[in-house]
Amino acid sequence: MLLDATMDQFLVELGLALLDLCPGPVVVFIDPRLHASAHAMVNKARHLIALFDKANIRRWRLLVTLPATEEGMRAAAVLTHEHSIQTNLSLVLCLSQASACIEAGAKMVTMSVGKILEWYEKQMKSAPPVTIDHPGIEVIQTCASYILQHKLNTTLMAADIRSWTELKQLSGIGAAALTQQQLDQIPMHTLATWFPRRDDASRSTQTARAAPYPTKYLESKQEFFLSPLPAQQRRLVSAVLYVRLGQMNVLMRDIESVVREEVRSHVEVITVDLGALYLSRRKELEVSSGVREGRRQSRKGQSRASSSSVSDSDCEKSRVGGTLVSSPIHEAMTRMIEGVDYF
Repeated sequence: MLLDATMDQFLVELGLALLDLCPGPVVVFIDPRLHASAHAMVNKARHLIALFDKANIRRWRLLVTLPATEEGMRAAAVLTHEHSIQTNLSLVLCLSQASACIEAGAKMVTMSVGKILEWYEKQMKSAPPVTIDHPGIEVIQTCASYILQHKLNTTLMAADIRSWTELKQLSGIGAAALTQQQLDQIPMHTLATWFPRRDDASRSTQTARAAPYPTKYLESKQEFFLSPLPAQQRRLVSAVLYVRLGQMNVLMRDIESVVREEVRSHVEVITVDLGALYLSRRKELEVSSGVREGRRQSRKGQSRASSSSVSDSDCEKSRVGGTLVSSPIHEAMTRMIEGVDYF
């Protein structure tokens, strides 16, 4: 389908532009509307990576982003272990979900910091200070400590950050996705990467140490990252993950609508009958030239035209005083430049 091919090419061109600005890795997004089908996500990811392969982009410079649904994790496992494609699983919200993503072979897991904190604040019906004791910060820090404790080859990225205060409470994260406004504020903030001490006795570190490793989540045929969770974490995942997917689906439809209109306009230009178009334009010029000449003749009161005038019968060119003079029609047509859209 032309629209699908155009959307894919748009994502690839965007990725290539970003790769020109940084060494990578660059995140390549899979359409979130495919989140319920591992097969569809695998096929789409392979197709996009094949386009990057044709552009001679090495695969270590790319991270294919999938939503951390059950099907997204299964797709990540296939892409990682069967096709050597690096993956980033997004919308990770708790330790069990993060563990399943790591088991699937994800090179990166992305946690939505602001969304996690907002959910806990709504449950408490208040907005407590953002400190290491904030329940949302504890959830994120537990995942970071879990990765560090077991020396896993997975990076935790913090996204949807509302303020610098939230980012400063987290230790051991590998990356952060910042808005342009936050990037502009970097000189005004002191931000250092730090790791928990070996004797750290915080609740998040203790929870990470007590968590099972390795897990067998992917061997389950049930909703493996939801069924074993406490009720509170199940509500968190259900509320944030699927609400965010719904919002992303709306945004993708908007983007697709813009691309569809652009494709339609290009198709109309490519398929237009240029011969008929030029003929129509020529007739318009003849009519407008005739009207102007009629007005000119009327003003002169049927007097003889001077050497610079052109009669209605001179359709193309006439000789005045031995000199070849172009008619208004001919002048308008010869001034048209090939490749310029006049219509």
